[in-house]
Amino acid sequence: MMRINKKGQALVEILIGLFVAGILITSATAAVVAVLRSNVESKNFQIASSLSQQLADGVKTVAEADWHNIYSKSKGSNTQYFVAASGTQLAIIAGTTTTVVGNISYTQFFSVENVNRLNGDISAEPTSVEDPSTQKIVSHAQWTEGSQTPQAALTVYLTRWRNSVSQQNNWSGGSVQQEPVKDFGKNFSSSTGIDYSSSSSICIQGISCP
Repeated sequence: MMRINKKGQALVEILIGLFVAGILITSATAAVVAVLRSNVESKNFQIASSLSQQLADGVKTVAEADWHNIYSKSKGSNTQYFVAASGTQLAIIAGTTTTVVGNISYTQFFSVENVNRLNGDISAEPTSVEDPSTQKIVSHAQWTEGSQTPQAALTVYLTRWRNSVSQQNNWSGGSVQQEPVKDFGKNFSSSTGIDYSSSSSICIQGISCP
């Protein structure tokens, strides 16, 4: 008659149970670590995004005060500037600045680039023409995670719309101007239903010009 060693069988079952439990615990631990790491990365990115927005708002304030504060800077995607208080106003300074939030150090800077247009739209085509009243600003906020340097980058286009540039009283050149201009001439962009026969003003056709 065959006899079954129940003690040996129980020991094997316990060992198998411990092995399976170890696998489950390891998987669960890895999942928890991944979730915690994802939450930390998400929090850091949200903070960096907020800092990028604050920097972009500061650049906008400086540009609205004096367009040349932006336009006269050296241009390119690799340029680095930041905004800092200078007396009672904000000023643009070359280099980077650092902000510490929750024991994380964020490096902030922005770049300035010229903008070209073709038929009124922003374009990189070789035939496009520079628009001196528009500048591309890319605001960065970087931090360090191990060997990596993640960042939040925000791209905005600033336009010179608040500053009074010039007054025009001669439109005799007609509707042949289609691109942005650096200097005012006698031309204007094509349109219909207008009367510029007086050359000194543009009026709605059929309505007497002053």
